[in-house]
Amino acid sequence: MKPAVYDKIIQENSYEDMKINKKGFVGVRVDINSPLSVDHFEGKDYKRVVKSPRMNVCAETIIRLTKMGYVPIIFAHQGRMTKEGPDEACISLKSHADMLDGMLYNINVHFQDDPILSLTEYDFIGFAPGDAIVLENTRTEKLSNGKFLESDLTEGRKEFNKVFDSILDYYIIDAFPTSHRETTTMAPIFDTTPVVFGPEFIQEFAEISKVRRRLYSSQPIMFGFGGAKFDKLDNMKKILERKNVVAFFGGIPAQLLIRASGHSLGKANNDFLDNKGVDVAKELLEVMEQGAACYLPIDFTVKIGERGRTIRTLSVSDVKKYKDGIILDVGDHTINYFINDIILSYLSTPIGPLLNNSNGTIDYDWLFILAGPFGKIDEYGLNTLPFIARLLKKDIHITILGGDSAAYLRTSGFGDAIDLILSGGAALSFLATSNIKCIDKNPTFKEYFKK
Repeated sequence: MKPAVYDKIIQENSYEDMKINKKGFVGVRVDINSPLSVDHFEGKDYKRVVKSPRMNVCAETIIRLTKMGYVPIIFAHQGRMTKEGPDEACISLKSHADMLDGMLYNINVHFQDDPILSLTEYDFIGFAPGDAIVLENTRTEKLSNGKFLESDLTEGRKEFNKVFDSILDYYIIDAFPTSHRETTTMAPIFDTTPVVFGPEFIQEFAEISKVRRRLYSSQPIMFGFGGAKFDKLDNMKKILERKNVVAFFGGIPAQLLIRASGHSLGKANNDFLDNKGVDVAKELLEVMEQGAACYLPIDFTVKIGERGRTIRTLSVSDVKKYKDGIILDVGDHTINYFINDIILSYLSTPIGPLLNNSNGTIDYDWLFILAGPFGKIDEYGLNTLPFIARLLKKDIHITILGGDSAAYLRTSGFGDAIDLILSGGAALSFLATSNIKCIDKNPTFKEYFKK
């Protein structure tokens, strides 16, 4: 069974067992892909990274490795490369390095702006414990053949090995949020450098494994699906096949499902949604009829007019009356419906003790998944914070798996009241498929799967 194999691989290849055997350098693949602040001045856009919990996680890893006597060399990405080139979130990691340097008062964080594959061991002379080095954005790094380092796995691994195998004592994979991707820096192959797993990866795998055990048991589990991404519907199908699942929907998933069921949401929303996954949503509706108990919104908060100065709460059937109306979030009536008629209603039934962990025997009572735009709850999440706040007043245990928006909730006044796992798409992928691609596709670990 794969999860048991993963557990063995991670335990037997842990950063905790590292020993300095070369020059004390360790490569660390982290996830500091963070929201950006964009300033407009004299016709130009100036981007800078905004602090997120992912930066805190990276800082903690740097501190831990420094105390072990190592100099961490940070490999990370920001944004994505598309067919048209870098997306809006794709920038240099210099601002990340500057932020980390300000966060780590007793550690000097240096930014190395030369191309990653042009580096040699001479570029790292003079560094000692107390220093950390952030390299340039791995997703913008090009190979000699003109292709990108991360996507050309065969050539990328060769060149990556050629540059860093002689420099590093270990290469640490500490980015569980991107573990569902097979890329050069997430699944590298070295001649002599051991590949191990870091503290963030180990912790998040342990937490998501608890959720997975609950999901594939006969015990009830509650999911809330929301956010602005369209690429998780296939994984959602696997989860919603389970009859022990109770699910409610907001964000783009809810809109797609309503659209797929034949309802118009007004011209502007229809145009936006029709090429964003309606066909997959139709398949999802068929799964929902046979599996989980599922609930959709009954109203939306809608911005109306060219300048969007009018915001109204409209029933699902009334949204179509406004051609220029843009859906921002679920409406107030939906929030009351989800909380009172679904969540609290289930908790008051005989299965309530199982859902709410009142007998102390269940690891997770219910689960809320959120992955929204740009790591902030802006106008496209007007009801998200009030929704979470109302649930916390009911002493309901909430776990959030997601990307930047999930991270934002930790900094929104809720503190440790919410259990936060910053595992983004990897969490949902693992729950649905039981696969961790960066391990599956790395020949370094192939012997484990033969045993």
